[in-house]
Amino acid sequence: MRGGDLLSGYAALEKPSAELWDSFLNKESSDGNFPQCYEYGELAKTAYPKQRVVRSLITYNEKPVGIAQGTYNVYFGLGTTLNVIWGPIVSRRNSENLYAAENLLTEVEACCRKYRIIEARFSVMASPDLQKAFREMNYASIAKTNEYVVNLEGGAQKLWMNIHHNKRRNIKRALEQGVEVTQSHSKEDLKTFYSLLEITVAREGFTPYPRTLFEAIWNSYDPDLSSVFLAKWKGKALSGVFVVVQGKTAYALNAGSLAEEREVRPTDIMHWKAMEWACSKGYSRYNLGGVSEPPPIEGSSKWGIWRWKKEWKGNLETIEVFNKLVLPQYRLILLARDFAIEHKRQIKWLYR
Repeated sequence: MRGGDLLSGYAALEKPSAELWDSFLNKESSDGNFPQCYEYGELAKTAYPKQRVVRSLITYNEKPVGIAQGTYNVYFGLGTTLNVIWGPIVSRRNSENLYAAENLLTEVEACCRKYRIIEARFSVMASPDLQKAFREMNYASIAKTNEYVVNLEGGAQKLWMNIHHNKRRNIKRALEQGVEVTQSHSKEDLKTFYSLLEITVAREGFTPYPRTLFEAIWNSYDPDLSSVFLAKWKGKALSGVFVVVQGKTAYALNAGSLAEEREVRPTDIMHWKAMEWACSKGYSRYNLGGVSEPPPIEGSSKWGIWRWKKEWKGNLETIEVFNKLVLPQYRLILLARDFAIEHKRQIKWLYR
């Protein structure tokens, strides 16, 4: 199948309800998939006012078999890139899931043409059927990366025995030094967390989630499913992490810390307490964020954070990025956008 109409038996459902969307997601991705849950699309509208959301849900014989949710920005009256993070999701119970994936991609491309979106980009968990579907639909594989996930199954005691002995030593040191970890859903602690994040960004140069996303989660998402953990020593917050839960996964969306007082190991105990909390709630995974592919090597600029993550004895989950120009006649708009973004970045660096 290469574009065109959906195959017989398949149909696209316009404006799927949150209940239908999330019931399918939770059935097919029970471990959790925050960027593909319906609520994330609603949060994105609040956090990124200039972004628009596209949701595609297809059925086979009137039963949902695939979903894909993405966001895009408008530039010169055209949608630039539809970004679908950790999707699409296709029913594992469908004996023809390759066809389901191809039909879902066909529907996404139809949405791109409808809304005049130039290209579609999917960051998808590695899967032979999905990879084959993307190849069949003429998508190019443009990158690979990883997510680092710690397995919490078996509870905190099993986790404690599994982590590297150096990590256990650091956590014990933090306790001996009197580092305390608080968990809250207060706006004041959210403000403290984000100030720590901004300090870390200035020091290390990565791109964080915007303050507006954390505020949107705080104000609209289930308060039982999001928390700020702060590690404090002598009354001062040294480290903070924002944790949000979807399905069985607790996501450490962003973390920040002060460079001073590292010897008391505030970041280690902070994440440990967050994992302990996740274990107590019955969650099975703790996502510590991205790792490059291939992972950093010793001596490289990113080796330190990679070595720190490895001590939690988690697993790398590979993400492959596929891209396709749906409206190739407008590719120059993408070049203009990229030039403007790079120019803005250089100006920001010059006056940092």
